[in-house]
Amino acid sequence: MPQNSSPVPVPQPPIAPTPTTPVAPAAVTLSTPSDPHGAFVGRRVVGSERLFRGISYGFELLRGILIIIILLVLFNLFVATVFRISGESMFPSFLDGQFILVDRLSYIVSEPIRGDVVVLQFPGDPTRRKFIKRVIGLPGETVRIENSVVFVNDEPLPETYLPKLLQTAPNLTRLLRSDEVFVMGDNRPNSNDSRFFGPVPKRNLIGVSRAVLSGEAFGFVAQPAF
Repeated sequence: MPQNSSPVPVPQPPIAPTPTTPVAPAAVTLSTPSDPHGAFVGRRVVGSERLFRGISYGFELLRGILIIIILLVLFNLFVATVFRISGESMFPSFLDGQFILVDRLSYIVSEPIRGDVVVLQFPGDPTRRKFIKRVIGLPGETVRIENSVVFVNDEPLPETYLPKLLQTAPNLTRLLRSDEVFVMGDNRPNSNDSRFFGPVPKRNLIGVSRAVLSGEAFGFVAQPAF
C-alpha cells in the first residue's frame, strides 16, 4: 500500500524590510508683519536695544564732558587763567580791554621776580577786585621814592619800560616784610598801587602775565632786565 508522505515545506524567499519614509522636521514659522502680535514683539525688542544703546552713548558723552569741565576748572585754578585788563594803570605797556594769559603755577613753585607783571587780589577787597601791576620791591627789601626816582635798597632802579620824563610820586620809604612785595602801575600818575594801599602779601598774587592774547600786541610778555 502506498504510504502517506508528509508535505515537504517549500522555502519562502526572505522578506525585504519595508523602507521607512524619513520624517521631515517640523517647520518653524517666524512672525511676519502679517502677524500683529509677533510683529509688535519684534519691534519692541529692537526699539529697546536702540533705546539702551542711545542711553549708554549719552552717559559716555556726559562723562566725557564732565571730565573736560573738571580738567578746565583745575587748569584755571592751578595752572593758568585768562584775565581782561580794565583801566589804564599799566599804559602804555598794556591797554584797556586786552586779554592776557596769567600763569598761576609759577608762584606756587617759585618766588616773584622784580619786573613781573602780576595780577593780584586788591588787599582792600580781595574777593571781588583784581589789579594788574608790576613788581618793584621783593620781600625784605626797602623801597624808596625820591624826586621821581625809585630806589631799592638805596640803589636806583633802571625802569626802561617807562616813558621818559614820567613822574613818580609821592616821596616815600617802605620796608617790606618777608611775605610782602611792592607793586606799581606803569602809568604812575593814574595808578592805585602800593604807594597808596601799601605792600601786597604774596598770598594775594594770583599769577604772572605771560602773554597778550588780543590786539596788535599779541605775543609773549617781555621780562625787563635789571
